[in-house]
Amino acid sequence: MRTRGATSSSTPESTPPSTRRPSDRLQERLPEAGFPRGVGVPSAIGFVLLVLVACFCALALGAGSPLAVHGGDSPAGVAAARRHDAEALAKTVAASATSTAHDLRIAAGSHALDDPDTGRLLTALSTVYPSWRGTALIDAGSRALLAARGEPVPLDALAGVGLGRLTVRPVARSGDVPLVLSAVPLTGVRAGQALVVTTALRLAVPPSDQFVRLVSADGTVLGDVGSEIPTDVGDLLRTAASTAPTGSGVLTGATTRGPRPVVPVIAYAPVSTGAADGGLGLAVVTATWLPADAAPARWPGLVPAGALLALAVAGTLLLRRGLVAPIRRLRADALAVASGDRDAPVRSPRLAEARRTAVALERCRRRLRGDPDTPSPSRHRTVPARVLVGLVTAGLLLWSGAVLLTLGEQRSDVPAALVAEQGLRLDRSADALRSGVAGSLAELRAAARLAGGTPPDQLQPLVDQLAADSAFRSVYTTSRDGAVHQRGGRKPLRDGVLPTDGSGLHQHNTSGRVPVVYAYAGLSGGRTLVGELDITRLVAPLQPAGARVRVVDAGDRTIVDTRGYLAFDRLHDDALRAATAEVRDGHSPGRVDGVTLVTARAVARTGAAAALGWVVVAEDPVGANNSVRDGARAAALVVAVLALLLGGWHELVVVRPLRRVAEAAELVAAGSRAGDGHPQRQDEIGTVASCVELCGRELAAVPTLPPRPALALDRITAPLAEQVAK
Repeated sequence: MRTRGATSSSTPESTPPSTRRPSDRLQERLPEAGFPRGVGVPSAIGFVLLVLVACFCALALGAGSPLAVHGGDSPAGVAAARRHDAEALAKTVAASATSTAHDLRIAAGSHALDDPDTGRLLTALSTVYPSWRGTALIDAGSRALLAARGEPVPLDALAGVGLGRLTVRPVARSGDVPLVLSAVPLTGVRAGQALVVTTALRLAVPPSDQFVRLVSADGTVLGDVGSEIPTDVGDLLRTAASTAPTGSGVLTGATTRGPRPVVPVIAYAPVSTGAADGGLGLAVVTATWLPADAAPARWPGLVPAGALLALAVAGTLLLRRGLVAPIRRLRADALAVASGDRDAPVRSPRLAEARRTAVALERCRRRLRGDPDTPSPSRHRTVPARVLVGLVTAGLLLWSGAVLLTLGEQRSDVPAALVAEQGLRLDRSADALRSGVAGSLAELRAAARLAGGTPPDQLQPLVDQLAADSAFRSVYTTSRDGAVHQRGGRKPLRDGVLPTDGSGLHQHNTSGRVPVVYAYAGLSGGRTLVGELDITRLVAPLQPAGARVRVVDAGDRTIVDTRGYLAFDRLHDDALRAATAEVRDGHSPGRVDGVTLVTARAVARTGAAAALGWVVVAEDPVGANNSVRDGARAAALVVAVLALLLGGWHELVVVRPLRRVAEAAELVAAGSRAGDGHPQRQDEIGTVASCVELCGRELAAVPTLPPRPALALDRITAPLAEQVAK
């Protein structure tokens, strides 16, 4: 071991007892506990932990790091946006496929089908529902065609399908838009017959850089819309089509090389609906070619990682050389003095507390040797232990603050493609909402035309059939004075007389507990058919936008919100109000405000829905999902906690015990046995405390020196002084 600056060639256990130094034998009597004891343990553990945090910074704080989450080579967030877009398209296809089903239910429940003239009946149905491309009456048992109008109806698609309930089947047509064949069994005078109609399956027209495919469960391609499909993504399309029935997802292809590398992103989603027998078994597959987002050349975590590593090395060296090493040298000198080896003076370190103890031990050594108690003054300045610990702690806290204020406040760069994606999704959500409310009005108008001259007291079945539609919370008829007659669904919330324009959409109130929005269509005899929309159902078309979407009226009052809200609560954010104002001026805003992507669109600028004056506004906190910023904040917090932990550890384990030993050593050197010189921990400082206590005992056992003998001059002058005194 190292004692008083020298290194022994063998351990105390291997040295023969006759040749071992007294300090070695004393050290055996004062054993020191191992880890986690020791004055060097806090600095060693702190160094290891700081190196680990530095490695985390280097690896995790970067968009190209192996610990970051990516969406392939596409811009961050765009892959997820593609999946939302595919889900929105699937919902649109489902709504298109099932819209005719509800019309068939209403037609089957009306008295219009009681007309015995089949030709006149089909003509009336085609007039009421112009979207029906082909209409046919068939015998439900034999499938024999009884009458038809419009395009030929492919009845072979119903082979093997029972017609006991509403049935919907997709029909593929080579080189043409796919059809939806809907069949409903009839009752009453036409019992045993079925009404079969075909409608076009609507696929939203995608942007120029997107491809949309509609496939069936067996892999049959029903329709393609959009740009030309390259052959290199054929396998991905087939994989997506086979996987789509189990749920939505995204596949990323290989990046193409060239001056403008692009990456194909394939998204898929099933077309699910419970409105028809057996389901549709369709899936939507989209393909988009996006600019490749190459691995970033910058690793923002390298600079803070290097700085933290430098701080860890410098702080550890400072603590080891300025704090740990002086204490260990003091321990070696204290063992020598306490064991009786008093030839070499006690070394005087620059650590203030250690120097106080060393000066006191040197005084004890001189007194025990019988030398004059006049230690030479030190010519070096001392440094308190708290200053060293405080410097290291302050350095780490400054690093935490710098990282928190730089990388911790970093804002995400929102790609232009992501802004365009959000605008496209909001366009589709607004179009779906417009189609929903306009479709509700069209349904009421069709029902009113089907009712024709039906007596008012026979309208209840039609009202009940309309109320079965989830789009309406209440359906009823009113007279000119506003009195409610036939009613289906829940209790009406609207009161008062209706507008006099015959039919349309109207928002009834601008305050209250629930927004009341209704559609109305005129009936014969001065009555009106009214359907109050179920506001909660209007949330569904907004969900695929993938953000918080609100529908506000002309006064920026909230009508619908995809999250919890209060009815008619006004927009409080300036960016949202500015976006809605731009929409009313004819623009389609899309901008990043701070960390939020704000987009807004008009629900309708023409048509019946335009009378509502609604605007949809979406806010997406795209800057909130920032792995670099989140990792930087985590690293700053961890380092700050480590700094305080290591500072407190040194204060409790090293600084305070060392100060107590210094005070006890000074009391012992002054000749007093007072003071707490007992060791509190079995470490280096505890060994020094034990040595100070031993020195105090030895000083107490030293006999008092006899009086100094009188000198010759004293023997001569003493009698003279006595005579003078007499």
